[in-house]
Amino acid sequence: MIVQLDTFESVLSSLANQDMVFVDVETNGLNAHGDNQLCGIGVGLTSEQIYYFPFRHWQNSPSKQNLMFNFEGYVNLPDTALKEVIDALNNIKSLIAYNAKFDLRFLQKEGLDISNKFIDDVLVMVRLSEHSDVNMLSLTETIKRRYGIEEAQYDIDTKKILRNGGWKNDFSKAPIDVLGPYCEKDVFYTMKIYWDSLKHIEKTEQKNVLQIQENLTKVLFDMENKGVKVDTGYVKKATQRIAHRKQEIEQKIKEITDGVFNEEYNIASTQQMGKVFKSLNLESPDKTATGQDSWNEATLAQINHPIAGLVRQWRTLEKLRSTYLEPFDNDDGIDLHTDFCNWGTVTGRLSSRNPNLQNVPRNHFKVADVQLSDEELQSVKNRVDAVISAKGAKGVNLSNDVIKTWAFIGDESYDDNDDTQISLRRIIIPREDTYLVSFDYSQMEVRVFLSYIAQSNKEVQAMLEQSDVDFHGEAAKLAFKVDENHKDYKYYRQTAKAITFGTIYGIGNAKLSTQLNVTPAEAGEYKKKYFDGIKGSKQFFDKVVSTVESRGWIRNRYGRVYRMDKRFGYKGVNYLVQGTSADIMSERMIEIHKYLENKKSNLLLQVHDEIICEVHKDEVQTVLPKIRDLLKTNTLDIPLDVDMEICTPSWATKKDATDLITTTTEQDWIEW
Repeated sequence: MIVQLDTFESVLSSLANQDMVFVDVETNGLNAHGDNQLCGIGVGLTSEQIYYFPFRHWQNSPSKQNLMFNFEGYVNLPDTALKEVIDALNNIKSLIAYNAKFDLRFLQKEGLDISNKFIDDVLVMVRLSEHSDVNMLSLTETIKRRYGIEEAQYDIDTKKILRNGGWKNDFSKAPIDVLGPYCEKDVFYTMKIYWDSLKHIEKTEQKNVLQIQENLTKVLFDMENKGVKVDTGYVKKATQRIAHRKQEIEQKIKEITDGVFNEEYNIASTQQMGKVFKSLNLESPDKTATGQDSWNEATLAQINHPIAGLVRQWRTLEKLRSTYLEPFDNDDGIDLHTDFCNWGTVTGRLSSRNPNLQNVPRNHFKVADVQLSDEELQSVKNRVDAVISAKGAKGVNLSNDVIKTWAFIGDESYDDNDDTQISLRRIIIPREDTYLVSFDYSQMEVRVFLSYIAQSNKEVQAMLEQSDVDFHGEAAKLAFKVDENHKDYKYYRQTAKAITFGTIYGIGNAKLSTQLNVTPAEAGEYKKKYFDGIKGSKQFFDKVVSTVESRGWIRNRYGRVYRMDKRFGYKGVNYLVQGTSADIMSERMIEIHKYLENKKSNLLLQVHDEIICEVHKDEVQTVLPKIRDLLKTNTLDIPLDVDMEICTPSWATKKDATDLITTTTEQDWIEW
């Protein structure tokens, strides 16, 4: 029902005394943090009581810009009615929506207060109730998957009308009688999917996980609203440095190809550069899925010619510019707001988008030629080998002049005073009177992995309970019977590390062999010694695989269920370890958010095993140790350790912050 003035009061009164309603908003854009705003609100009480309140529809015609739309008798409700709807929603205890943070953000701009509300995101519930192979979780795709494509036809038809009318990017331009029924259908299916998902969650005993995610949704909402501060001055500086360096690289590539390849070419084009490589008699060692020559990062790293490294360098710098710098290149200091998705991964890990702040590189990048010592040359070669190994390819011997072209990939030792370096994390800075502080779990996934084994292995349990323990070294001692005095201790430690993560991530002997630079048979032998030496590890792995094969699902220690293809049981260990780690982090973020609720400090970012907090200068001595303690605690009683570092003058540069808890004045901080 599209609500008009003659029905408004009666519909509004039906919202009174409701404990729970379903909501959906239609908007003139996607950026609630910017100038976009809602043009209508859909509200559902039952499947028979679904209403659309139109507020800001308009007709875009040459003669009457901004004319309020009036079509088939439907007109916009006045602003006073919008306020009344928001007031009514403020009196309702529970709000339910699909991708709830999006809707709530637009409603908040109109005056909605969610601080004391119970929020259910149906999208999160879909993640908890779908098969782990499912990765398309939009409302439309979920309707198709659960109820058939014919049930989603309304969405397909309406989107076509919006495209044909030129309204797809601004729904407020669409007629009320087009958008109203569409919104009502969205509310109807949100309601239907909610009840169906809730039944599945209750049946599979995942209410505890759902409750954590309900609380986490509000935490993420506040984090996203706060955002992070961007140093736009540095953005401009880094953009200029990249542009200059790209020109230098283009000239180097041109010098190589002059007289050999005389056609125009675009370095960004894989197809065109493939022709250039072939003119230089360079062949790709890999093929794409369609059988074409591959020229991706791992392929380029296997080509012993300077042009390969130069092309990779140019492409990397262009991606850094377009993805991380260009969106923030303006004259004013801005706050950057990401979207955190607690439904974005199968395991339960948070993901980030628009932009993805979890993917901002830790390392810096060099924008000038640098002289490398023998030790630095070896370090670069090791990084290139790691790129190749991660893709499951074989390493090659690269000449020094080729290795130098790959030296643009630096490490985490960014120097703010070095004009030959840029760091993407450098664009994020603290606000006035605050400090950015990083709290990072130390070897979290290894600890969680060992906690599963520790249930049947006292040696592993004792190892877990130690502080500042080198787990990979201890694993090497147990598995290969070596100690620090053994001449090959470092090799065995690295082997134990590779096998631990290989077990967690489910890699086979072939890929493990490339990481260890041994044959698959030798990799298998190392793995056998590891499993024999660390009692319970093989049994844990085998039990996970056999459980998936026999019943098709497993459950992590928080109760999160993964329904899996029985052929891929080896992935189950990763689901359990990464999922349990993610649920610990979610649980802890909720507690930290509660603690900071009435303080000047804030929780800003989460990057998997790390959180970034904005700590006010007046709260340093109390907030820092309390947050660290909250992170080290968890309801599973898994012993965890947390590194605490201050990021100064930006996220790119970190220093250990443990000693700073005892500082007494702001001058101590400045001198430090």
